[in-house]
Parts: sequence; structure tokens; C-alpha cells
Amino acid sequence: MDAVIRQIVDKIKQDIIEVFELKLDEVIEKYDRELQEINNKLDTLVMLAKFDNLGDEDARPSSTRLLRVHGHGAAGQLYFIFNSKFLLQYSTTAVATTCDPTHFLMNYLVDSLGFSKEEAITTNTKVTRLKPTENPQLVLNFFEQSGLDKTHIGKIVSAVPKLLLCDVDKTLKPKLDILHDLGLSGSDLVKVITGSMSILKNTEVSDMKSCVSYLRKVLGSDENVMKAVKKKPCLLSVKGCERLRTNMLFFQSIGFSDEEIKKFIVQNPYTLLASPESVEDKVDRLKKDFNISQGSGMFIHGVAVLISMKEATVDTKFGVFRDYGWSKWDIIKLVQLLPYCLRLSQERLRAALNFYMGELGLKPAYLASHPTLLMFSMKKRVLPRLELMRSLVEKKLYDEDYNLYTVLLPSDPKFYQVYVLPYKDMIPDLCELYNKIQLHGKAKK
Repeated sequence: MDAVIRQIVDKIKQDIIEVFELKLDEVIEKYDRELQEINNKLDTLVMLAKFDNLGDEDARPSSTRLLRVHGHGAAGQLYFIFNSKFLLQYSTTAVATTCDPTHFLMNYLVDSLGFSKEEAITTNTKVTRLKPTENPQLVLNFFEQSGLDKTHIGKIVSAVPKLLLCDVDKTLKPKLDILHDLGLSGSDLVKVITGSMSILKNTEVSDMKSCVSYLRKVLGSDENVMKAVKKKPCLLSVKGCERLRTNMLFFQSIGFSDEEIKKFIVQNPYTLLASPESVEDKVDRLKKDFNISQGSGMFIHGVAVLISMKEATVDTKFGVFRDYGWSKWDIIKLVQLLPYCLRLSQERLRAALNFYMGELGLKPAYLASHPTLLMFSMKKRVLPRLELMRSLVEKKLYDEDYNLYTVLLPSDPKFYQVYVLPYKDMIPDLCELYNKIQLHGKAKK
């Protein structure tokens, strides 16, 4: 029974602390509800207790109602502990409150980092429930001194609030020094910190140094290490380096040069961080099911695509192509030329096939041979350009049977140079039309 009372007391104490964080009216209202819950628990335990206001008006803070329990034993203990704690909290001076770490953190999150009240409470709870400490203030000061602005600090605290519990000198400073030495700063630094939440908090400094040393040896320069780490921060963990080392040995064993592997790690480190079993399985499937040789420039990209997708997802994408009359060989041709097409969502894939095959009448064989067409954005590239070409055809400035691929392939500046500038004098509003089309496409994003 005493244990139950202690639980009740602890809960009440927490509510009292909230007086310093929430509006007094809200706390009083919440406190009234808690009183009712306490009554119910005491009734269940067949404890006879009475709750009323303190008789002495001068002995309590103004506009606040206190709990008074009559009786002895556990109930009397509840009265004594609660009354003492309540009066102690309300007699705390403003200076003492301001120095409280919790109070400081709440104010800092809201006033300096722009957190909403709800976000601040959530973050504060994640920190204070684990370890009452003054570290949050020290950590925040350290981040500021390290050159991070309020926006950067806000992103870090929001993503990894437990960092506020880390020791600055033993944990954070040595690790941030390592990242700074690689050339990481500002938003890039934030991306690495938030991209792998365990790096700053759990990885040992010595392990992190060993990982950086290994990556420098494999990739040849800090620039390459920084590029790879920005994409996959877990490369700085022991597990990440072990996976990388194992998969590198596998690719070396099947004939890939160190230079090829280095280039692939920089471009797509995710693949070499997959489980070795998965890597070997996908390599085998590319050779057998898609007839892609290791000498193909798309081989390593095919491995990356298959590793990033579940088997069922790949089969579902194949089913979409079959719905539009594609043969097995059409699909294989597509994957051989551009495996990244398999990463398109079903919705986007169907929209592209509906347009190219349904409206323009293109055949599967043509699309399989020109897979880039499927990758282009319909709203921002395909439809705006075809609308402009329609204007040129109507003005008899371009043949109606123009090559679709050569129109859609160029970059925006190149397209403007080839299909807009030569005709701007013949169609005075052509440039304006092009700009409107471009803006319309971006608005639909």
C-alpha cells in the first residue's frame, strides 16, 4: 500500500514541477483531475482519506489549491510529503528557477532554436527522463562555439536529443574535431551527425579514428572520404567498416580493380554496406537472370538497384511492364541499359507508360532501347517541351515528325539554345511562352 502511495506522490511531484513550465490555470485544472484519480485509487485500496483546501489562507501561494489528507500511516505520510514538497517548490526564487537545467533547456529550445512548445516539451522529456544533468547547456554552448548556427543546432537536437547528455570534452569535441579535419562543416556536418545517430553518441573516439584512417587508405583522399561519409555516415562505425572491407574483398575476388571499387564507394557506398550474403546473391542474379556481364558499365549499378529493393518489389515492377504488353526480353533490355528505371514508383511508371504508349503510340521495344524517357519528369520536362514543340509545328517552323528523344534529352539550357533562341524573332512571344511553361511545370512539382 505504501508503494502505491509513493507512486502517487512521485506523480504529484512531477505535476508540481510543471507549474514552472505551463500556465498556472492549466496546471490547476490538470491537478484537479489528478485529485480525482488519487481518490479513486485510495477508494480501491479501502483507505479513508479526505481532501480539502488548506485552512490557513496565508500559508499557501495565492490562486493555488492544496491537498490536505487527514489520517495516519500511509495517508498521513502522503499529506506530509506532498505538502512539504509543494510549499518547497513554490517558495523557490526566480533566480533558482532560471538556473534549473530543465528550465534553461525549455527556454533555449523555444526562444533560440524556434521549437514549438510541444516540440520543446517532447525533446526536453527525452533528455531529462534519462539523466538529470547540467550537460544540455554545456552541449548547446559547445555547438555554438563550433560554428554551428541556430538552424543547424535545432536540426541536431531535434534528430538526436540524446546528444545533449554527452560529455563535451570526452565525447563530442574529439569526434567533431575528426569530422572537421575531413572538411565537414555547416549543413554537411549536420547531415552526417543526423544521418547516423549513434556516431557521436556511441562510437568510441579510437574506433572513429581507425575508420577514418581506413577510409583514407581505401579512397585516397579526404575529399573522397567526405563524399562517401556524407552519403552514408555509418561508414564511420566499426560495423560499417567491417562490412565495407568484406564486400571489397568479394568484388576484388570476382575481378574488380581497386580503382573501380573506390569509384563505386564514393558514388554509391550503400551497396558495399549491405550484408555480404545479399551482395553475392544480387551479383549472381544479375549474371543469370539479366545476362549483364561484369564488364558492363551498368553492372555495378544493377547490383546497387537490386540490393536497394526487396525481391517482391522487383517482381511487382516487372508485373507493371507486363501489363502494358512488354515481353521478358523487353524488360531485360531495359534493365541492361538503365537498371535505375526499376526504382520508379508504380504510379510514375504507369503514368509514363500511359503517355508514351497510350497517347504517343510508342512500342515496348523503342522504350526499352531508350529507357531514359521513363526517367524524365512528365510535369517538369516532357509535357512543357512538347507543348512548345507543338507551337513550332503549328507555325510551320518545325517538322511534325521531329525526333522525340532528341527533344527530351538535352538539358534545359541546351534545349533553350536549340529550340527557343533560333525562333524568338519569328515568334515574338516564344520566350515568354517558354518561361510560362517552365514555371507551370515547376508549380506542379
